[in-house]
Amino acid sequence: MRSAKIFLLLVFVVTAHVVCAQQSVKHFVLNNTEIIPISSKHTGRAHELVIVYPFSYNTNPDKKYPVLYYLDAYWDTPLLVSTYGNLIYDNLVPEFIMVGLSYPSSADYGKERRMDYTFTAVGKGSGRADLFLQFIQHEVAPLIEKQYRGEKTDRVVAGNSLGGLFAITAAYQAPDFFSGFIALSPAVEWDKQALVKLDNNYAKTHKSLNGRMFISYGSTEYPAFRDPIINFQQQLAARKYQGLELQNYVMQGLDHTTVKGDGYVRGLIWAWKHKKPAGPSGLERDMTGAK
Repeated sequence: MRSAKIFLLLVFVVTAHVVCAQQSVKHFVLNNTEIIPISSKHTGRAHELVIVYPFSYNTNPDKKYPVLYYLDAYWDTPLLVSTYGNLIYDNLVPEFIMVGLSYPSSADYGKERRMDYTFTAVGKGSGRADLFLQFIQHEVAPLIEKQYRGEKTDRVVAGNSLGGLFAITAAYQAPDFFSGFIALSPAVEWDKQALVKLDNNYAKTHKSLNGRMFISYGSTEYPAFRDPIINFQQQLAARKYQGLELQNYVMQGLDHTTVKGDGYVRGLIWAWKHKKPAGPSGLERDMTGAK
């Protein structure tokens, strides 16, 4: 009987210790972020916006900021938050608001992005990028510019793979809405290179394509995916569109998703090169006291 009591006491102590340990677990949280649910009349579906505020947002209540609209926020928000902090410390870009385009956590991300990021249909569940673009133009951007102090004249759109395809497509289908385009390993091969056909048709009647555009790929990507990107880079450069400031870039030794780190750093620097702040980097300030 005494042994049974001792056993029960030990079980109680161990259980209480585990419960206390679970209650004391701390989770890493990304500061200056907020998730905004939004239902779209254009797509007819539920979405989420992951808003990342610049460091000075709360101390400068009258200031408006450029805005980065980035796709695949459910995957890339931690990377971009870190990238943003590094770029700001090195004084390479202006402060800007980041608006990540996402979906509720219960969503099938692969299914959703295939639907929203492609402008031509390949089978069912694709080819609705026009509606997703209208969602950004007429629902997301007005919200950000009215309630969150986003600038109307300095919007950049960015994405990887199908997201990169969407970013480039937006340059043709929403003239002058975005000022910058960042396309990391864009899916140029989609639908028998429909993007190439889009550019060919556009060039027949247009001499200009406005904006700062960054297109990159990894040298070790699957050739059937990589080579169409290379060819499209060359085609776009040869157009010499008025108003287009193009930077083509290759990341040696990187593959399809590992390009994101270097790609977002260089893409953001390129997109806002004209707004690079004056003055020294954070390291120089820390070491010398310079301002």
